[in-house]
Amino acid sequence: MRFRTLGVGLALALASGCVPRQPPPGLAAADPADSCGPQVVVFVSAGDLLGEPPRRQGPPDAEELAGELARENAAIDRLQIAFDALLYCRWTEVRVIRADAASNVVPRAEASVRLAAASGRLRADLRRAQQLRQRLSERSARLEAAVERAAPGTAAALLAERAARDAPVRAVASAPVALRLRPDLRAPEVGRVSAGTEVSLRPATGGFGLVDGGLRAWGYGQLGAFTVLQQRRAPVTEAVGPQAELRRLAATNLVRRDNFAESLDLAERSAEAGFEPAM
Repeated sequence: MRFRTLGVGLALALASGCVPRQPPPGLAAADPADSCGPQVVVFVSAGDLLGEPPRRQGPPDAEELAGELARENAAIDRLQIAFDALLYCRWTEVRVIRADAASNVVPRAEASVRLAAASGRLRADLRRAQQLRQRLSERSARLEAAVERAAPGTAAALLAERAARDAPVRAVASAPVALRLRPDLRAPEVGRVSAGTEVSLRPATGGFGLVDGGLRAWGYGQLGAFTVLQQRRAPVTEAVGPQAELRRLAATNLVRRDNFAESLDLAERSAEAGFEPAM
């Protein structure tokens, strides 16, 4: 089952709202024309924290690898929190524009221009996220090779665990289900599944599952709204012995990278579907 770590006060404090504010020393200034500028600054800064791998004379030992994996996990946690907050701000921005148009605060033509600009900013955010995803992929290839040398058999064990975790099950929606961008009731709604619809379902966190109902029906829905037609495979048994801690850290690193990739894929699908319908 996938999970996301909560915390990281600085990123969360700066990323929680959509009102520009003065960035702390050391961070680039936010774009004053972008209502989500502070969130962009925090997201870019979180990506910078991934940094470069340490330079060593020889292969790292298990202790050095464990420390590197722990630092990498913390950096990915910060990146995920910043990305989630940025997406939420983008969604809020669009909702405000549409509310202004509906209440005649701004003319519909002006609202359409603002929506197009918001869509362009979202796509720029997703391009940044794709670059960071590629950086994570390159770093993970080096880390996984080093872990396999220090703890032989880890690669096969992690592949088996990922397969068990990610294997979808068939389920039927017992009632109409709202699908959201993240496993959170406050997250933007990106689609709906009608009662009686059969879907592929993969448990996530917080009582949600990642739902694939085809076409635009893709997002996180509450598990209680579905009847499972097929049981999941049993999880892979965790390693024991001196290699257990290194393998555990490698497994949590894989989960975090998968989480970020999954949230990016979902955001891109939402953007392709319009994120919010045009005016």
